[in-house]
Amino acid sequence: MTSDTAAIKFNPKRILIALLALVVVIVGLSIYGQKIRFFGVADIRGPWHEFLIDQLMQNFYLDAEGNISTFINALLLFIPSLLLAAIGAWKSEGKDKFRFHWVGLALIFLFLSMDEAAVIHESMIKPMRAIVGAEGFFYFAWVIPGMMMVALFGLVYLMFFLHLENKFKILFLFSLAVYISGVIGGEMVSGYYAASIGQKNFTYAVVASLEESIEYIGCSLIVYSLLKYIEHYLPEGITFKTS
Repeated sequence: MTSDTAAIKFNPKRILIALLALVVVIVGLSIYGQKIRFFGVADIRGPWHEFLIDQLMQNFYLDAEGNISTFINALLLFIPSLLLAAIGAWKSEGKDKFRFHWVGLALIFLFLSMDEAAVIHESMIKPMRAIVGAEGFFYFAWVIPGMMMVALFGLVYLMFFLHLENKFKILFLFSLAVYISGVIGGEMVSGYYAASIGQKNFTYAVVASLEESIEYIGCSLIVYSLLKYIEHYLPEGITFKTS
């Protein structure tokens, strides 16, 4: 029986460009679909044209749940989970001091991916409103426990962050800052508009689409940062042993 080693190599820059291009397309489709929803089209040229319009309005709207945009977001969050799991396995093999932190990050992003697909955090809005009576920026009240979890994450991972090389401190901090600003900060802005003008209008649709795009961009930057980390420490790529 022979044992072979297979390696997967990535080009982080090209992958980042592809992901950002995907974000631009998704945001454009989301906004255009909602423009059609609220302002209509000049005419509908048959059933296939109507079908495409329905897909634009429903399946590509970034603020809706259970559609194509939701699937893409869940997939974007699952990719970092896979990369972190690979890094965690490599760190565990070498008995690295922070190996469990890497594995923990993989599990966190796996949960975030599942949460995005199952809409778990959205279900917290009503019970949180019942407790705090949230309005304005806290209209989507799940951001309150969300901010608590971010603070807890910062405390737990402080030493992990400090042990990283400076360039990866900057990369990871910037990526996470963009992602969290989209998830928490962007949701607060959307909540303010939802509380002020409601959610069934084009202005809110644009704000919500742009807010969600920041989350997508942040996740894309996290993928890029992890690939750069792998490229730096594992220049031969992620290897797998097959027998």
